[in-house]
Amino acid sequence: MVVGVSRVDLFFPENHSLKDKRQMLKKVIEKTRARFNISVIEVEQSNLWQRARIGFAVAGVRQDHVNKVIENVHGFIEELYLGEVIDTSTEIIVIGDRI
Repeated sequence: MVVGVSRVDLFFPENHSLKDKRQMLKKVIEKTRARFNISVIEVEQSNLWQRARIGFAVAGVRQDHVNKVIENVHGFIEELYLGEVIDTSTEIIVIGDRI
């Protein structure tokens, strides 16, 4: 089994309050969750109203498949144009025999 965990840092230049941030973040999370059927959450909640960090996890049998899904999720979040992706970080964990 292969598990991929990724973090995406977002910048929302148009936000002027924490309420604006929550609304934009909710859209990003819900649309991503619906499109890919993966676990997506806000991580490291902060009081910065223009910055956010989300994390998501993908599980699969093959590492190339997990990598491809993670790349597709990153691309999808960028194509939403709800916020600017300023950084991403990914870790792949192989459990058991490598496939």
